[in-house]
Amino acid sequence: MTGKKESSAAWHHTTVVLRPDIYHQAVARGIDISEACNQALASLTGTEYHRPQREEVPAPPPVIVARNGSLPPSSGDVKKAASRKLHPVINADDPAAPATVVETKTRLSAKKAPTEPMAPVPAPEPASPEGQSPAAPAKKATPPKGPAVPARKRSRGDALKTFFSSKISRAEEAGAAVSKDELYELFARFCREHRITPVPDRKTVTVALKNQFALTEINVNGTPCWTGIRLK
Repeated sequence: MTGKKESSAAWHHTTVVLRPDIYHQAVARGIDISEACNQALASLTGTEYHRPQREEVPAPPPVIVARNGSLPPSSGDVKKAASRKLHPVINADDPAAPATVVETKTRLSAKKAPTEPMAPVPAPEPASPEGQSPAAPAKKATPPKGPAVPARKRSRGDALKTFFSSKISRAEEAGAAVSKDELYELFARFCREHRITPVPDRKTVTVALKNQFALTEINVNGTPCWTGIRLK
């Protein structure tokens, strides 16, 4: 507490022991404890005491509470841009400190990562002189997966000549003969197996065998046959 004198001497500082309940009541009621002590002592000592005028004490500068990682603005820089941001201090004793460091590095790397350039947009095709859009190009015909083998086209003489040389042999012994119906059925089957089209009819084959291969006809037990040949 502060003891005062009515002289021009400086104030004397001393210690006064107060009960806690008295002190709290005085503070709650707004009583100036120093002033009350001076008045009580002046009354006990018979000293004339006048309440002096206190010198005005300048107000302390305001305390500015800033966010973590930022500097408080100066008095002349209120309207300026935000100050440089400082990195927060990581507490090493905090069990969550390693995860905080990794998260901070990841966030900073994501901000510095360059963005991918956008793909160029193709320019639209120019319109036709009449103001109409150009016609779409015709689609190319796709070839079939397995093209069918076309039938071999041979002349009737070539087909019969190939059949005669591969399936028939001449025979000079007596009684050698082949039925005309049997020979034609074998020739028709030969044409189908070798994809020879069209198959010559029976009359055309008969005329060719007579004129080109010089075969003669005979009847064996009432069946028309070609004589002088046999099947291989």
